[in-house]
Formats: sequence, structure tokens, C-alpha cells
Amino acid sequence: MKNLVVLSGLIAAASTGCIISSSSSNNAHVGATWQIKSVVSNQVTGCPSGFDTAALYNQPIDSANNPVGSPIIDLFDCVAGAGTSAALPPTAYMTWVEITTHSNSSVYAKSVPAILDVTDVDLTYNTDIYDDGGYFQFAWNLVGATSGQPLDCASAGVTGASSGVEINATLSGSTAATNDQFNCSDHEDITAGIPAGTYTVSIDAFTSAGAVGTAPTLTNKVINPQNEVTNLGTVNIPITGH
Repeated sequence: MKNLVVLSGLIAAASTGCIISSSSSNNAHVGATWQIKSVVSNQVTGCPSGFDTAALYNQPIDSANNPVGSPIIDLFDCVAGAGTSAALPPTAYMTWVEITTHSNSSVYAKSVPAILDVTDVDLTYNTDIYDDGGYFQFAWNLVGATSGQPLDCASAGVTGASSGVEINATLSGSTAATNDQFNCSDHEDITAGIPAGTYTVSIDAFTSAGAVGTAPTLTNKVINPQNEVTNLGTVNIPITGH
């Protein structure tokens, strides 16, 4: 394993699984695990030919999640499936893994980033990287269907365990569909992995009684392979009765 620092911009932010691994004192460490998989079969496919390296990126961030300085990069053998960073300053990081060539000069795929605060404890970032799929990322606002005025989740009645915002993506020319549900108050999120293809996308707010508002349908939205994130932008969901 070797360590280097390069200049890079922050590309995207989303959440993924993290677990506490140990406590830190003067130095911090970020562990990582990765698998290259098929989203269709859920089987591990292994490291792609010509891309034998996993680059673990830890980008320092401020309290607003903006990048501060350059990311710290640790390189590991892709087939190892796991690694731990060299000693890091104890602070918050945007963390992700890229599957690259041996020299880290060409990228096959990038994982979905996550925020890890290792000020007080070391953390481990776990990720699956799909070679035949990607993700939809989107944000949402609630507005009155009649008034057109902004609504918060509580005033729209979209609160509680049986309420939220959901996205339904139907593969063009078929009935194959995926569904994800999110907390209304998050106001933005990213789906689980979706097979590559072109989709018709419907986004709605729901309660235990069913949908209370549906955003205009989005058509011809493409999921690319190699773990790419497709940003759908911000949608307005008109809430019935407001």
C-alpha cells in the first residue's frame, strides 16, 4: 500500500453503510471494504481486467460538507476487498473508493461517497460497486396542489413510520420496475442500485392511506453501468388538499 495526495474536486455526496471499528487518539484511520457485483444477479463479479487497484479517497470537509484541501488517497490491491488508510488527521471526511488501473491513472468505477467523522472514533466504509447498474439521485420539495405554496413534511401530513417519499422507476418497454422509499424530511437521497437501462420515473409523497401527491412523470432517464449516479435534479410534489 502507498499513500499520496492529489488535487481533486468533490463530485457527489450520498450515504452508505458505516460501522464503528475502534477508538482513536492523536491519529485516525478509515477502513474500507469493497465488492464488484452484478446488480441483476447480486453475484460478485470480481475486479475487471486491467483495473487491479482500489483507491480509497478521504476528502477532508468542513461543517457544511465542503471540501477542505486535497483528498488523501491510499492504494490497495483490488482483489484484497478491504484496506485501512494510513494515519489521518482526526476530522470529518467524504469517503469513497475508485477501482482503477495500477497507476491510478484511469478509473473503471467509483463508489457512492459517504460522510465519516473520525474525530473521536475510527470508522469503516463498506460499499458494493455495480458493473451493470447505477443509481438515481434526486431532491424534492412539497407544494400545495391548489395554493402552489411550499409545505414542510409535517404540514403536508407526510410524517411517521408509514409516510415518506418514494421513487418508482420502470424500465422502458417492459414492466420491470424498482421502488425506493425515503424519509420526507431528508429532502434529497439516492436510490439503491438499479440495472442499466432507460427508465420512466414517478416520484410521490405517501402516507398510510396511499399517495397524497405525485410529481410530473420523468421519461427517458438513463441508468448507466459501472456504478454511475444519474442526477434527476429537484422535483416539486403537489400535495392534494393544500
